[in-house]
Amino acid sequence: MNYILTDKEPKLPLKYFEDISAIPHGSYNEKAISAFIADTAAKLGLYARVDERNNVVVKKPATPGYEHLPALLLQAHVDMVNEKNSDSDHDFTKDGLKLILEGNILRADGTTLGADDGKGVAYMLALMDSDSDAFPHPPLEFLFTTGEEVGFWGAMALDCSDITARRMIGLDAGPEGVVATTSAGAQEVIFSIPTEYEPVKGDVLAVSVRGLLGGHSAMNITDEKGNSNKIMGRLLHNAAKVADFRLCHITGGAMFNAIPREADAIIAVEPGKKQAVIDKIAKVTAELQDELAASDPGLTVTVTDAKADKMLSAAVTKAVVECLYNVPNGVRMMNKQVPGLPVTSTNMGVVKTLEDKITVDTMLRSSSKSLNDDYVDNICTVGKLAGMPEVWVGDWMPAWPYMAGSKMRELAKKMYKERTGEDMRELAVHGGLELGVFSEKMPGMDIVTLGCTSGNEHTVTEWMDIDSYARVYQFMKDFIAELCK
Repeated sequence: MNYILTDKEPKLPLKYFEDISAIPHGSYNEKAISAFIADTAAKLGLYARVDERNNVVVKKPATPGYEHLPALLLQAHVDMVNEKNSDSDHDFTKDGLKLILEGNILRADGTTLGADDGKGVAYMLALMDSDSDAFPHPPLEFLFTTGEEVGFWGAMALDCSDITARRMIGLDAGPEGVVATTSAGAQEVIFSIPTEYEPVKGDVLAVSVRGLLGGHSAMNITDEKGNSNKIMGRLLHNAAKVADFRLCHITGGAMFNAIPREADAIIAVEPGKKQAVIDKIAKVTAELQDELAASDPGLTVTVTDAKADKMLSAAVTKAVVECLYNVPNGVRMMNKQVPGLPVTSTNMGVVKTLEDKITVDTMLRSSSKSLNDDYVDNICTVGKLAGMPEVWVGDWMPAWPYMAGSKMRELAKKMYKERTGEDMRELAVHGGLELGVFSEKMPGMDIVTLGCTSGNEHTVTEWMDIDSYARVYQFMKDFIAELCK
């Protein structure tokens, strides 16, 4: 492959970032990248175990003289969110990412970059490949997990019996100079309704929502960005006030944990009411553009003539539209002690028309299990009242509780202060971290997080600062060496 980063420092982790970028590794498609990790370990003569969910555990012996020290675990997830521009022909099942370097900023061409959490995966591969004689370290254990972006799928099923460490660096983190201290739990709720079709009648129109910025459903949820699925629900709910129509097809969003940027619906409007629907949608669009002028100035809604052979029944149409319109979305409660931190929120991430049903997929996040349970009950009730007969509720993904007196966290803060003269900032995050799962599976684990500066995760404008990437890699190596003292 043609490397674009290997003239930059540090060469080893940047090389591995390019290597994994060439391997498709979206959620549920991690077999190839897990095999690459295991093959790399084998070439380096290291122990490696791959389980049935393609999680990989690798062990590296300590630098000679430090074998007696307790082991250190490093962890990152190998899957990425597959988001692309609607006009992109990128195939996430077989195409590698096209990386673009502009100054010190790395991004991908028309797709997500996968720095979440490719940056951590590449760090770990580089540490596996590093010269132990030049890099003093205790016994190292590496955990590469799968399916993090779709509900901690790998971590939840992980057998931890061969992991001995009770000190850990979590690398699904950042930005530089920030250490996470706690994270929210999460739960998925999917509404569905069987499809019932009839021959199409009336005028067929295509309604498209475009130009939203989207974002991460945790980090950007307080930005109150436009959600394309909720916007489509509002447009169609209002269109129903001026005309009868039927859905023929509807889709929106790509991942339940990404704020959706685009949505499309094809509707069949009763004869003689086409213009009334167009005018109503135009009026609501103008209102939305005014409301979202600060957060999503590029919002557009287009209505064009279309074709369809069949349309959904009136009952199915009404249920889907009212589900989109009425099911709550966004922040429900803010933390009164930590400014800017949500306690509970939800994101209506994906709407799909499948062969036999239509689904509406939402993700809830909360640092409070009781509030989460109440919100799940609330959302399920609203969905059923809207007419969605089937509701699937996923497993609770545990929150990561605050650990008072963490020696790992205090050492990182001390070293950062000595090197930069600045205080390392502690951050409670609304996003879900697998650290909650590991703290339950491996009680007593002392965890610190480290990560470089990156941004716009789960969107096509995702980026990573490679200068920060280099600094954090060196800091991590120094931190691990310090554990030998």
